[in-house]
Amino acid sequence: MNKRYNDVVSKNIHDNIWVYFTVTLFFAIGIASGAFTIKALDYNKKQDLIIYLNNFFQVLNGQSISNHDIFFQSLKNNFQTVFFIWILSITIIGVPVTLFITSFRGFIIGFTIGFLIEGLGWKGLIFTSIAVLPQNILYIPCLLIISAFSLTFSLQTFRQKIRNTPSIGAKNSLLTYTVIIAVFFMIMCIGSVVEAFISPALIKSLASYMIIQ
Repeated sequence: MNKRYNDVVSKNIHDNIWVYFTVTLFFAIGIASGAFTIKALDYNKKQDLIIYLNNFFQVLNGQSISNHDIFFQSLKNNFQTVFFIWILSITIIGVPVTLFITSFRGFIIGFTIGFLIEGLGWKGLIFTSIAVLPQNILYIPCLLIISAFSLTFSLQTFRQKIRNTPSIGAKNSLLTYTVIIAVFFMIMCIGSVVEAFISPALIKSLASYMIIQ
């Protein structure tokens, strides 16, 4: 069973390499847009963000973190993203929406990293390494693969409707597609564990060091 799904993923990547390139490109554009947005902010807005972040470190330094709340919020955010991509892939509208979601997730990451490095310098780079990168090492590949599978499934459905051809094995295709999406979502759940229980511990241990005097 595992070999079967591994073969499906490998074949999908091989046969639709342009789709994976497109998804990666939109994600990269989102990251670049987020980083450039930080550059475009005026000085006062940047200072307000830095003050907010400094206050966050001060509060964090003296209070406990609710790991379970972070976990469930992360789980909820990832589930909503994956569910919308999955449900919309059944129709052709899934193509632009999936690309938008992928690009927007890239924008958030680019904005966050850009702001941290712009506002805190090398301290921001350290914070990025412990607070942003660990979970995204799992999130990003899974999101790109899920998005690519969604696009190929949407395009396949669209071609069948345009050609008015019977969708042979449609139920099996949908089941296989759904199982693969579920597997990669479970991997993202591991990322949620990292985000909720590992990253906060590292952040709290460095909170006092991160405060701008």
